[in-house]
Amino acid sequence: MTKDYLIERNGKKYEVVIGLEVHAQVLSESKLFSTSPTKFGSEPNTQVSLVDAAFPGMLPVINEFCIKQAIKTGIGLNAKINNKSIFDRKNYFYADLPQVLFYLF
Repeated sequence: MTKDYLIERNGKKYEVVIGLEVHAQVLSESKLFSTSPTKFGSEPNTQVSLVDAAFPGMLPVINEFCIKQAIKTGIGLNAKINNKSIFDRKNYFYADLPQVLFYLF
């Protein structure tokens, strides 16, 4: 490591690490974590599954097509492709969310 990437403050050395997060829409016929369709212009609430609605016991399954597209993109960018990835579902506990209301009744 060269000194170009170190900052000294109060007798401590800190390494400068810069990350980049990229969001892209993959042309897939279903969502990333469910088999629900992704047709643009569809009527509201017609492309939702029990997984999307976070019903108890419904576990997401990753869309294999999207993973393959992400790997191809990474290879094209000469990026490091991890052999293992871990995904966690974010859950927000707000009173106006359907999955919370389901538990209240």
